[in-house]
Amino acid sequence: MGINESQYFSINETPSPEEMKHISEAVENHKRSQTNGEYDLPGVDIKLVLKDADGVVQGGVTACTIYRVMHLDVLWVADKYRRHAYGSQLVLGAEKIGLAKGCITSQTWTFSFQGPEFYPTIGYEQIGVYDGYPYGITEHAFMKQLNVDQAHSMELSGEPAKPDAMGLCLSTDVSEEDEKILHEGLQRHVKAHVGDEDITSTIELVMKDGAGDIKGGLFAWTTLSNLIFEHIWIEEGYRRVNQTTAGIKLSKSLSTEKLLTDSNVISNQSML
Repeated sequence: MGINESQYFSINETPSPEEMKHISEAVENHKRSQTNGEYDLPGVDIKLVLKDADGVVQGGVTACTIYRVMHLDVLWVADKYRRHAYGSQLVLGAEKIGLAKGCITSQTWTFSFQGPEFYPTIGYEQIGVYDGYPYGITEHAFMKQLNVDQAHSMELSGEPAKPDAMGLCLSTDVSEEDEKILHEGLQRHVKAHVGDEDITSTIELVMKDGAGDIKGGLFAWTTLSNLIFEHIWIEEGYRRVNQTTAGIKLSKSLSTEKLLTDSNVISNQSML
């Protein structure tokens, strides 16, 4: 495909859901092509909740599995049950499921006011620190190799098992309402430390050529005065052209003064 360096591209800052779905699918398909089709393996969501004798959710963990890695997304335990090893039991329980499904490692990120001291106690190794947040807040990346000799968690069951000495048990029977409770609990914990600074806004951009065909796009969001790039995609024929003319145009559009000023952005972070 011949591309003129003056190729005209337009940037749409209010793309439709269908256009953003096109970008998301293009990103996912590229990852599959670069991983011999194994990117989706094992492709299961892991969910565990900690319930009391009345069936009330007092904690839980959720994780996704991509390219044989378990990514811990949410870990929360109610205040009155913290420091009783339930966080450990939840993570170890998730690891047990992930290992059985074919995961070889576990990975997570945690803020400095959350669990940077916790994860090493259950075998995780810190592999990175991000310090672009305000007020001295840092974010820590951890990973752990999974193996059959790791510590065992409480008994797992689709139905609540027999309660422990504190009247709690782990269950893999997790409803949408249970998940909502976990997310709300975690959100309250974050808000208690940063106030409204964690309020997020999303940024969606789609790039089209002169014929109106989608040639690229990105999705980003802001939190704690940071701009987080979740994914960016440029059609293959338009990559590495004049130092990625298309990609530079897309990124520059995102970096406009209005977008950064409105969101009080002080730093950028990429999850690519």
